[in-house]
Amino acid sequence: MRKVQCLDIGNTTTKIGFFEDDKICKLKQIETKSLISDSEKFIDLISGENGDLCYCSVVPNAEKNILEALNKFEGSIHVVSPSFCAGIPISYQNKKEIGSDRIANAIAAYYTLSLPAVVIDLGTATTFDIVTKKGGYEGGIILPGPQGFLDFLNENTALLPKVELSNERSVDIPYGKNTKDAMLAGVSLGYKSMINALIENLKDYFKKEHGDTPTFAVCGGSSINLDFNNSILKENLTLLGLRLAYEFYYKEKD
Repeated sequence: MRKVQCLDIGNTTTKIGFFEDDKICKLKQIETKSLISDSEKFIDLISGENGDLCYCSVVPNAEKNILEALNKFEGSIHVVSPSFCAGIPISYQNKKEIGSDRIANAIAAYYTLSLPAVVIDLGTATTFDIVTKKGGYEGGIILPGPQGFLDFLNENTALLPKVELSNERSVDIPYGKNTKDAMLAGVSLGYKSMINALIENLKDYFKKEHGDTPTFAVCGGSSINLDFNNSILKENLTLLGLRLAYEFYYKEKD
C-alpha cells in the first residue's frame, strides 16, 4: 500500500496525518493562521516525508500558500472534490457548493460506517453530513460551532468578554456564578441540547421515511467533552476519508 500524507486545512486548525498501510503513524496539528502568515516550517514537514499528498481545505488563502510553497514537491498532490471522491454517489443539488472536508467525511462514512450515516463535524462551523447507500452524499445541516457562539456574544455586545473554549472545561451546575462561566455554561449545556435535538429529528425522519436509524459519528476539534445521543467518536474521520479517496484513485488507475 502506498504511503500518503493527508492534510485537512480547517478554519481554525490544520491537521496532517501520515499514513502507512491503513494506520496513522504520525499526526501533527497547527493553527491555520500560521499557514497564511508563515508556512515554511509546515512545508518542510510535508517535504521531509515520503509519500504523496491528498488534502481538503475550507481556507483558500492557506491552501494557496501551501500549494505555492510546494512547487518543488516531488510527490503527487490531490484535492478531494466532487470529481475526486472515491466513487461515492453525490445527490446534492449543486455539487460545487460542498466543502471538500465534507466530501472527505462522506467518503469515510460511506466505506467504513453502517449506512445510513450522519457525520457531525464540530469545528468553527458545525456540519451534519447525511450519507446513504443509494444517494451517497445527500445533504446536511450547517450551524456555528461552539466557539462561534462565544465569539458572537463578544463581537455583538458591549460588555461580554472574549472567552475561549477549554477541552478540560466541565459544567457541574446548570449556570455560572461569573460572566465567563455563565457564557461557558450556555455553550456547554445549550449546545449539547441543540445538537441532540437535531440528532433526534434526523432519527425520527429516517425511521419514518426509510424504516431505519442512522449511525451517528462525531469528529472535529471542538467537541468540548460533549457526549451526544448514541453517537460514536471518530476523531480522525476526515483524514481517513482523504486516504480512502487517494487509494481509490490509484486502484482505478491500476
